[in-house]
Amino acid sequence: MKIARIGAFAAMIVCVCYLSGCSMLDRIIGADDWKAWAPDTTSIQVHADGSLTETIFDTLDQAWYQGNELQDMIARSMNEYNASHGDGSIQVTSYSDAEGKVKVVIDYRTGEDFAAYNNTQFYCGSMLDAQMEGFLFEGSFYAVEKDQLHGEAMDAAEPLSHKEYSVVISDGTHVVQVPGEIRYVSKGARPVNSHVAKEADTAEEDGSSLLYVIYEKDQEGFSLQSE
Repeated sequence: MKIARIGAFAAMIVCVCYLSGCSMLDRIIGADDWKAWAPDTTSIQVHADGSLTETIFDTLDQAWYQGNELQDMIARSMNEYNASHGDGSIQVTSYSDAEGKVKVVIDYRTGEDFAAYNNTQFYCGSMLDAQMEGFLFEGSFYAVEKDQLHGEAMDAAEPLSHKEYSVVISDGTHVVQVPGEIRYVSKGARPVNSHVAKEADTAEEDGSSLLYVIYEKDQEGFSLQSE
């Protein structure tokens, strides 16, 4: 196992909803109710400051591990990583293994820490920096509107023209939540809602083994926060 104000603001929202039929509210928080989403399978949540939260779900084979043994293994592994990369680079914030059902929540200081610790390809940041780091944006892409693919498949030229957007690039093993509205995904991905995407159940090989989630950052004050 691989070891997201009450008061005057609320009153304003109620007033807006009454006067406009909630259309403005939909634009602010998303008609697809993305804020209600919570991980129920192995996921990465990318935060506005570039830090990550990984939530791992798995089943403990008690023929091989007792719960405390697994927890100790994770702790030793992370202590070793932090010793060479700086205290607090990664840390477990929650662990449970009741009835063999394992759930581990891990915070990473940066996407680089996630990639290095898990020995995998991963990037979160600007489109331009992703290209400078050698990511090729191969294969086809789809535009996204809220929680739906929109239009026909396209090459990377259109998504890459939006240098103001940000991107998360992963190996597809995790559901990905981003701090903004998804604008494009690679062909092997599909949106779950306006801020979450995952590898499609029938993902096709299309020139890249990586999952690209391209998004426009939320306005300040509406970015995702870790729970």
